[in-house]
Amino acid sequence: MNSRASLALVVLSAVVVTSLPPPHPAVVDVRHAEEQLPPHLRSPALSNPHFLETLQLTSLLHKGEKPVFERQSDTIPRKEIYNILTHAGFIGRKRYINHLPSKHYSEVQTYHNDIPFGLNSDILQYL
Repeated sequence: MNSRASLALVVLSAVVVTSLPPPHPAVVDVRHAEEQLPPHLRSPALSNPHFLETLQLTSLLHKGEKPVFERQSDTIPRKEIYNILTHAGFIGRKRYINHLPSKHYSEVQTYHNDIPFGLNSDILQYL
């Protein structure tokens, strides 16, 4: 009896898996483009296997949905999206956003006309 139930479970799960529709073509293209990026430019969320499984299920076409092949958002240049987000203040205005800084400045720069507080006799006379 157990062998029949397990066989029925395997057959039923195979039928369910084959009946799932394929993911949207844009999702497949984005995933392929993401795999071509160097490791430091990839999204850290895509290294989570649980997130990848969930992402695949949410990108499936479900009953009543149809794939959209000409989306209006695909015609907007990335530079225009970047300009809108920087002018709105959501993204900082950096020249090279995805590049690592060449060096870190650990010292505070002092200028030649800066006088330390302890050596300024004009300020000390008012204490």
